[in-house]
Amino acid sequence: MSDRQAWAGQPYLDELRPGRLETVRLALFATYSVDLSAVAATLLALIGRNNDKGSGTAVDFAQAIDTLRDRVRIIIQRGRIARPAALPLIAGILDQFITEQDHDERDRSWHPKIALVAYDCPRGEIRWKLWIGSRNLTRSQDLDVGVLLDGTGKRAKGRVRLAGIGSLGATLARAASRTDADGLAEQLDAIWWQAPEGFLFRSLLNGLDEQIPLPTQPPAGTIDGITVISPFLSPGFLKTADKWGPDGSRTLISSMPALVDMANRSSKPLKGFSKILAYAAPAMLPDESAVTLPGNEAVTEDDAEPSPLALHAKLVCFHLGDRTIFRIGSANATERAWAGRNSEVMVELEAGDAFTSGLVFLAGKATPVSVEDLAATAPPNASEADALEESRKMLMASWQPILRRDGERFSIDAGASPLLAYQAHQLHAGSVNGDLLPWPSGVSQLDLGTIPLSHQSAFIQVQIKGLDGAVRWMQRVVIDPPLDEQRDLAALASHMGLRAFHDWMRAMLSGDTLPVGGGDWDEDTRSPVKRHKGQGYDRLTLEDILTAWARDRKAFGRADRHFAPYVDALLAHGDNLSDAEKADLNELAQIWAIARTRLAS
Repeated sequence: MSDRQAWAGQPYLDELRPGRLETVRLALFATYSVDLSAVAATLLALIGRNNDKGSGTAVDFAQAIDTLRDRVRIIIQRGRIARPAALPLIAGILDQFITEQDHDERDRSWHPKIALVAYDCPRGEIRWKLWIGSRNLTRSQDLDVGVLLDGTGKRAKGRVRLAGIGSLGATLARAASRTDADGLAEQLDAIWWQAPEGFLFRSLLNGLDEQIPLPTQPPAGTIDGITVISPFLSPGFLKTADKWGPDGSRTLISSMPALVDMANRSSKPLKGFSKILAYAAPAMLPDESAVTLPGNEAVTEDDAEPSPLALHAKLVCFHLGDRTIFRIGSANATERAWAGRNSEVMVELEAGDAFTSGLVFLAGKATPVSVEDLAATAPPNASEADALEESRKMLMASWQPILRRDGERFSIDAGASPLLAYQAHQLHAGSVNGDLLPWPSGVSQLDLGTIPLSHQSAFIQVQIKGLDGAVRWMQRVVIDPPLDEQRDLAALASHMGLRAFHDWMRAMLSGDTLPVGGGDWDEDTRSPVKRHKGQGYDRLTLEDILTAWARDRKAFGRADRHFAPYVDALLAHGDNLSDAEKADLNELAQIWAIARTRLAS
């Protein structure tokens, strides 16, 4: 049916992939929360190696780390890294791509969802992509929306300047501790941007900086009606919205818990809406159970990840005849989001049928509800969940732990005894891949024991446990002194094993850009099954080396730069290697060295 077609889907990872012969020059992401599997999938996409499962091989993962180091930063709200029950050992090296914003969540959250990517193209051109929407960098299956703009230095029909994009890019660059913020702003201000077909760009609403509110006044013109879409609500925003458009023309689409909460408020914030639609809760991802409180979920204004809700999209739509002007992005329908407390970003667009059919589809999938029925529903009892969340926010606002290192021995130094909102709550902490240890009352430091170089990380894991539940997450901290520069090499060599190493070298020697073997990046290399698979590798030969040299000396040079360091790392940190495999690797290293010497002479 033409009048009930969803908006065109945007496969997020595929949109990030570089085009043919393109490479990523810079990628800045802003998000409220992440899980590390989604971060790995993003890196794999940025080198064009993500597979149809949103994953990739161990070799692709190593290539992504090697290629994108110093080019990619993901800026998130501090304390919002999900800790799945089964975290791959290698995931700890993703710490170098994460930068945390230390907003005190009791007052303010870092809440934008942005992807800003620059690609180096053939002939020296730079191509840009800017995505702004509601999706966090997680594996969530909730309903999200976003807008993807393509940018280039060439002016053409339909392309426009994006007023304010330079300032937004500079803020992201500074948040990522980059030193080129001013230069980046100048580049972005000179770019021409293309909106999706059927849509007209109107303005960028940049609320990243503190106390910069988003505009809530409606656009000029005669408004026939409005549609507000948001999983979280606040009475103040709804009271403002019920003054827009004529009575009987206002639609609200939200989550059932948020609607029940509003319906039970004495101020009756829903009375201005003639049509109210609700979405149900989706199934939870098994790996997210460890970061989700049991029982009913707390409904705060907009800071909690709505894991049990199907709806995560945020839109404010003004209907004017046959066209709609709408604001889309990260801001929920709350005062906290629009009044300048949170860091938020929205874009304002105008469209006709291209937008309306999707909106009708979204509304058609929701369940109509009445204020009377909502008011008759008891709000969920989330007292324990709320209490744990209070303790989490107090802890995040009051401590700046440092990971102290003495060789391979680590401890968490909080500087003072950690503060929680409730005495009944107990704090646990640990290294990212280690055990959670109880934090003794009244002490400021927690000993973590020894951690081998290949498992060291700037991530720590934290848990606050109550009588009826717990909340668990990861945090990025400063390490003093910093980790050894060989950490990545040790971790990747230990993780890849012999089979993946040989596959990787063979792919580089042949100039092969297609994915190669080695198993998935997040396989448990300690498992007996993985160990058995690792024994069946196809060893490099002298003929492989000589053939590669004759065919492409540059490809040989690229492989040669990686060969010796990884062999050394495998021998030093390859805990799974047998004596026979180590002897075989030493023999290959000797063959490689002889070949290099003779070929170079």
